[in-house]
Amino acid sequence: MIVRVISGVISAAVLLWGILPLFSAVLNVGSISLIVIGALGLYTCVRFSAVAGWVCQLWSVTMGRAILLVAAVLAVSFVSLFVIVSVNMVRANYHTPAENATVVVLGAAVRGDRPSRSLKTRLDAAAEYLKAHPQAACVVSGGQGRDETCTEASVMRTYLIDAGIEPGRIYVEDRSTSTYENIVFSRRVIEENGLDPHMAIATQEFHQYRAQWFARKAGIAEVGAVTAHSRPDLLGCYWVRDFFGVCHMFLFGE
Repeated sequence: MIVRVISGVISAAVLLWGILPLFSAVLNVGSISLIVIGALGLYTCVRFSAVAGWVCQLWSVTMGRAILLVAAVLAVSFVSLFVIVSVNMVRANYHTPAENATVVVLGAAVRGDRPSRSLKTRLDAAAEYLKAHPQAACVVSGGQGRDETCTEASVMRTYLIDAGIEPGRIYVEDRSTSTYENIVFSRRVIEENGLDPHMAIATQEFHQYRAQWFARKAGIAEVGAVTAHSRPDLLGCYWVRDFFGVCHMFLFGE
């Protein structure tokens, strides 16, 4: 009974963590996954006797045992993979940038001529680093999406200038449409302008691992984290979404 109660509380928390982003108009594979996992876990706890009966019925036949064993192996494998990837995602945020490294701010959605909530937190983190390291330069990286009226990079540059960063320290990369292109095209800007080759990536905590992996793939010798922190109610869905992004990266290299 104690195990059921604890499992039920955890399942309810997971379900709630998946529902909360909906109030901020955020619906992605992460929030859907949390809702499904939380709902299944909660149903299992509430209807434990019925679920146990179904499992016993399946186990009584050969095909049923095979199905249960395969499901158990898949579940354990998925949880193990999630834990391993999550540990690496956490560790990536503790990679300290080199002194006066070039900050690369990864693009995100813009609303007209203003940055979205996610992009604003990245820019605020970058501005804080740049003010603490007056010799460091910055590359704002982001092209123009289909539903955007201007490039993400132009909005980012204006925001940083308004935040007190000197225009001469800000370089623009406005052609990229993905994280990998952010990194590759920004590296070209760094090389063409003779900026410090060490890179400090400004992005959210859930995104640091994947971004740094792309940076190393692109040949960046030393890369660190300038981490922007997500709202607690949104962190779960974005974390799970980026977990699937990491899996896609390992499978397809992008």
